[in-house]
Formats: sequence, C-alpha cells, structure tokens
Amino acid sequence: MTNAVARLVDTCNAERQKGSDFPTIWRTILKAHPYVRGLPIQGSGEDGPVLKVPLITGQFLVFLGSHFSLL
Repeated sequence: MTNAVARLVDTCNAERQKGSDFPTIWRTILKAHPYVRGLPIQGSGEDGPVLKVPLITGQFLVFLGSHFSLL
C-alpha cells in the first residue's frame, strides 16, 4: 500500500510540473482513485492555503500550491 500511495504522490506532482492545476488533477487522477477516501478539505499552513485529500491509509495527500506531499 505504501508504494501505491508514493506512486499517487509522484503522479500528482508530475502532472503539476506539466502545468495542471488542482481542479484538473482532482478530476483526472484523484476523484476516482481507489485510495482517495473523500473530498478535499481546505485549510491553511505556514505558507498559506492548503488542500488536504483524505486517503484510506489515514494519511492526507496535501496540495501546497506548487506540489503534493503526504501528511
């Protein structure tokens, strides 16, 4: 399961580097992904607004504006 989550992060970051925005990545990759547990949750961090996507692993895929990471 860890490898699948790491691949999901890598896939999202690759799409972001190609210029895709969060709504596009949500529609094309995340929305139907079997590891995504729910809708994005808007929050804020030290660097500004963030979007957290809950995963079935209990982790969150976090979009920080420029890249995705795990929380």
